[in-house]
Amino acid sequence: MTPQRRLTVIVSLDVAGFTRLVQEDERATLAALASIRREFLGATLRARHGHVFKSMGDGVLIEFSNIEDAVCWTVEFQEAMAVRNARRPKRPILVRAGIALADVFIEGEDRFGAAVAFVVRLQQAAPPGGIAITHSVRWQLGKSLSAPFVRVMKTLKDMEEPMEVWIWAPPGTEIERATADSAAEDDEDDLPSIVVLPFDNLSDDPAASVLANGAVEEITATLSRIRDFTVIARHSAEAYRATGRPADPREIARTLEVRYLLEGSVRKSGNRVRITAQLIDAASALHLWSGRFDGTVEEVFDLQDRIAEGVAGALHPSIRAAEIALALSKRPDSLAAYDLMLRSLPHLWAHRKPENAEAIRLLREALRLDPEYSRAAALAAWAHGQQVTYNWAADYAAERTAGDLLIKQASEGSQDDATALSALATATMLLFGDIGRAEQFVDRALALDPNHAWAWTRRGFLHVYRGNPAAGRPCFERAIRLSPLDPFSFNCFIGLGLAAFAEGRPDEAVGWTRKALHQKPAATWMFRDLATFLAHAGQIEPARAALAQFMASRPGITASAVADALHYFEPDLLRRYLDGLSRAGLPSEPATSADPEPA
Repeated sequence: MTPQRRLTVIVSLDVAGFTRLVQEDERATLAALASIRREFLGATLRARHGHVFKSMGDGVLIEFSNIEDAVCWTVEFQEAMAVRNARRPKRPILVRAGIALADVFIEGEDRFGAAVAFVVRLQQAAPPGGIAITHSVRWQLGKSLSAPFVRVMKTLKDMEEPMEVWIWAPPGTEIERATADSAAEDDEDDLPSIVVLPFDNLSDDPAASVLANGAVEEITATLSRIRDFTVIARHSAEAYRATGRPADPREIARTLEVRYLLEGSVRKSGNRVRITAQLIDAASALHLWSGRFDGTVEEVFDLQDRIAEGVAGALHPSIRAAEIALALSKRPDSLAAYDLMLRSLPHLWAHRKPENAEAIRLLREALRLDPEYSRAAALAAWAHGQQVTYNWAADYAAERTAGDLLIKQASEGSQDDATALSALATATMLLFGDIGRAEQFVDRALALDPNHAWAWTRRGFLHVYRGNPAAGRPCFERAIRLSPLDPFSFNCFIGLGLAAFAEGRPDEAVGWTRKALHQKPAATWMFRDLATFLAHAGQIEPARAALAQFMASRPGITASAVADALHYFEPDLLRRYLDGLSRAGLPSEPATSADPEPA
C-alpha cells in the first residue's frame, strides 16, 4: 500500500547546546526538558490546532494545519521560553525553531520524507531562542506577523547553494550576531566523525573473513573510546555495505553523516596476514593516510592496534600515545576463543530461541578454551537473560543460576571492555532486576566509550524500567544517531514504544512496535508488546490476533510467567502491561501443561 501524501506545515524544535548541557548535569537537563514539554506543549498546542508527531530527545516535530497558527504558536513559545529563562539565568534552555511548508508521506501518526529532513536543517539555521522560516512561509503572513522577521542568506547542511531564510530573534538580539554565534557554537561541538567500513577479504581462505570482521570490530571499538571522535557503530557500516549501495565516499558520508571513512582489506596466506587500510576525507575524496601491516595470525591484535593508532594520529595529532594505549581493550588469550565469540554474535542478535541456544553453545566453547575470557562470559550471561525475558525457557530458575555464575565470572575482567559491560548490564537487569548494579555497568561502559550505541540503548531501558520514560527517549534516539543503519536498531524502537506506553500513549507505542516488527519479523516475542499496547488503545480484536501470534510458539504461557519474566518493570508499568495482555485474552493460569516450543 502506497503511503498517503499531503502538504502540511511542520515546526521543528531543538535545544541549542544540548550535548554540553547533558555533560554538565544530565539529570537536571532531562528534568527541565520534561517540565517544558508539560508546560508548553499541551494546551497551547491544542488551542492552535497543532500536535507533536515525533519526539527526538532534545527536540520535537510538530504539525499544524495552517501557517498562521504555526508561526503564532512558535513565537508565543519562544517568548514564554525567554520569560522562563529569565527566571533561571544560571541554566537557560535555548531552543531553535524552524517552520516550513512540507510535502510529506503519512503513515499512522508519523510524517516522513525529504521535506521533514529539510525542516530540521532549516531549524539549525535559527539562532538559539530564535526562529527560521522559508520565503514561502513568510510571504503568506500578514504585515504585523511578518514584520519581525529579517531576511538572511544561509547555506543549510548538505545544500550546495545559499538560500533565502527569514529569521526571528529574541527581542534585543542582533540578527546577524545571533546567527554567527549559533554557527560558532555548532563548530565547537563538531568532533571528527568517522566510519570504519567492512574490510574486504582478498584471500581464498574463508578464515580471513573472520579476521577482517575482527579487525573492523576492534578498530571501531578503539577509536570509539577516544573522546575526540564521533564513531559510527560497526553494524551501520555493515548494513550500508550489505545494501550494495554506491561506494562513492561522498555518498557514504552523506548517508552516515560522517567526514572520514576508513576502508581496508585482509589477505591471508598460511599463517601470514597482511592488513591494509586507508583513511579518506569524504568531502575531497583525498587519501589522508594509508598503512600496510604484515604479521602472523597470532599477531593480529597488534596489527589492529597499529592501524587504530595510525588513524587516530592522522585525524587528531594532539592525541597522546598514552591516550591511545588506554583505548586498546584487553585481548583474549586464545585466538580460537575470539573466533567463537565473533561467530556467536549473529546468533545472539537473531532474537530467536534456536539461535540463542546456538550462541550459548559457541560462547560456552569459547570459555572452555579460555576460562578468563570475560567478554564471552558476559555475552553468555546476556543470552541466558534472553531465555527468560522472551519466555523461551521452561525453567527460569535454571537460567538465572547459569547467568549468575557467568556474571560473577565476567565482572572483574570486564572493567575495560564497554561491550562486555553492556552485556553484563543487560544480563543483571533481565535475570535479577538489579537496576542499581546494571546502571553501574552502563555508566562504566559509557565512561569508557561514549559512542557505544548498545550502552545507550541499555541506559534508555533502565530509565523506562525505573519509571522515568522521559529520560529514556533521548538515550534510544542517541543510540539510533550513533548507528543510523543498524539492523538491530529495532531494540531502540521497542524502547521508544515502551516509553510511549509508560507515558500513556498506547497508539504511539503501537506504531513503534510495528516498526520494530517490520525490521525483525521473526522476533515473535514483540507480539507480546504489540498485544498489550493495542488492547490499551482500544483495538481489542487486533490485540487478540497479536497475542495469538505470540502464543503460537509458546502454548501454555500465562500472565504469571510473563510477570516473572518482566519482574524488573516498575510496579505500575508492570500492572498496566499485564492488564493489557489480560484484555487481549492471556490466561492467568495454565490451561495445559504443554512446554513452550521454539520461537
